[in-house]
Amino acid sequence: MAEVSDEELIRRTRAGDRLAYGELVERYRPAVLRRAQAILRDPVAAEDAAQEAFVRAYTYLDSYDGHHRLYTWLARIVTNVCLSQLSAQQWQMLPLEQAVVLPSESLASDDPELAALASEQVRMLRMAIAGLPAKYRNVLILRYWYDLAYDDIARLTAQSLGAVKTQIRRARLLLAEKLRLHAVGYEWG
Repeated sequence: MAEVSDEELIRRTRAGDRLAYGELVERYRPAVLRRAQAILRDPVAAEDAAQEAFVRAYTYLDSYDGHHRLYTWLARIVTNVCLSQLSAQQWQMLPLEQAVVLPSESLASDDPELAALASEQVRMLRMAIAGLPAKYRNVLILRYWYDLAYDDIARLTAQSLGAVKTQIRRARLLLAEKLRLHAVGYEWG
């Protein structure tokens, strides 16, 4: 079925041919899974999200109008599924992982002084982020740890796109100021 177009497979699926939909899943599964992993950063959760996205796509296949590529439509579905999962996980309480700010392990293991410096930088960055007001801390983590787009953050936090952009800008300014003050010797708690 590799030579059969997406449009033909969609037509067959709508007519009740489940094997045709299976072929669509096989074609797009790697890309949908990559999208889910990029958002969730957890292979098991990404697998679940991809599977749920394909179930939703099958359920709502009649709403696909063909104006966009099929992958674009599937990517939107899997993104929404992932954002729902993040929301359900109470993302506000997630810690910032060390991997975000540590140099590669090979560099740190080659130089104990670099490892100690990196550890101190992680501690300092975590303290600075923890000291931000919750609304700034949350959008910062969603943007830079989860690598979510501004519009996805707006949807997840039920805010306007402008509000999200403003909060991220202010969060970065506040964080930079906290780090600058620490660099000149001012301690914050």
